[in-house]
Amino acid sequence: MAKRNEPVRKSVKDTLEDLLVGHREAAFSGPESALKYLRRTFESQASLPNAVKGIAYDLMAEAQAQCGQWEACVESVGQAVGYLADLEAAFPHEYRRMLEGMTCFERGVQAQSELGDFHAALELCERAIALDLGAHYAAKRDSLEWAR
Repeated sequence: MAKRNEPVRKSVKDTLEDLLVGHREAAFSGPESALKYLRRTFESQASLPNAVKGIAYDLMAEAQAQCGQWEACVESVGQAVGYLADLEAAFPHEYRRMLEGMTCFERGVQAQSELGDFHAALELCERAIALDLGAHYAAKRDSLEWAR
């Protein structure tokens, strides 16, 4: 009787690395190609770890912002932010560095502003400030203060 091959089970870190490599290669052809790659990844990877989904949605929000797809960008930002706890749980030692490398807050503020939802942009600034992501979010918040 032939021995059955066990399915390959990748770690969250390996899955993330695969995603980043694939995205990097696709992004060389522009944001549209990056979006296509990320959509296909979500379609084909039903069991993508939540921490990796957070990074994938962050990358998707960046590409959508580059393409001017503001409504879709807002949705991706919401998804990325929703997976931050999973990202921290999966990568406790690298979480801070990874969080600081994410663009979802920046793109979310941009998208909400483009759509005229300045209150939502202000809320994202407040959340970024609470996460200590940089003084520029305080400046953005101050510039949106009139929206309160």
